[in-house]
Amino acid sequence: MPHCPVPGPVYTGPMPVNADATQEFQAAIERLSQVSGGNALSYIADHGRRCIDDAVRLSRMRPGGKILNVGGRPYLFEYIARELEMDVDTLDLSPDRNPAEIADLGIDVRALDFEKPEDRAKIDLEAYDIICLAEIIEHMRHDLVGTFRDLSHRMRRDALAYVTTPNFYYAPAILKTLSSGRSGPSLVREWGKLERVGHMGHVREYARSELRDFFRFTGFDIQSSVVRNSRFSPLRGGGLAQMPVRAVARFLSGRFDLFGQELIFILAPADSA
Repeated sequence: MPHCPVPGPVYTGPMPVNADATQEFQAAIERLSQVSGGNALSYIADHGRRCIDDAVRLSRMRPGGKILNVGGRPYLFEYIARELEMDVDTLDLSPDRNPAEIADLGIDVRALDFEKPEDRAKIDLEAYDIICLAEIIEHMRHDLVGTFRDLSHRMRRDALAYVTTPNFYYAPAILKTLSSGRSGPSLVREWGKLERVGHMGHVREYARSELRDFFRFTGFDIQSSVVRNSRFSPLRGGGLAQMPVRAVARFLSGRFDLFGQELIFILAPADSA
């Protein structure tokens, strides 16, 4: 089994976690790598720091609270949450894609499409202290307003929603978009994931200001909004001529909120929702 290194410290801006927090989860990461037969290695490399940071943040938001995690595959968050003794229920479009991981975790993952009103109606949202949609909103392709408005209306008044998503203005991504001549992620690659992977890729990515407007419009008060960098973009790729431009993009994403990698929103239902 290939060795899976523990991701390094996370830069989290105004809401930092302990720099050495990732070292606590080596066993969980190695376990997922083993159980998945190595299939989770690329996901761990790309999303390991983010999932760890999400789990640590959530464990501190409502200690002992019950969490609904929308979209589990490949269940790295659940492995980390188990180490933190968090109480998590998980939804996924097709739990049968990862039977070994689910069996190893000993959890019951409900097969539901959160975008469908008839599926959401099956969930007792009032049972949860936190509803987590980490890297989900950019994949949603149906009634975005209806989904979040329903969430704000049906979740408990004292509960929170935790939403993360890639930042449209992430400097290295903007550079890639310009160099590729596209307006965003590849239509062929992202929509092709419906057939190849079993779920939608990125429909589009959003800017911080438009998400603020959207969440308020759908019945939420914004408790906090944070920009996070969970991994550095490589300087190599695209030839030597692009290295200076890539270095500038990396600098911008590490120094200025506007150009950071990911957006984190903590939301509460508005009084009038």
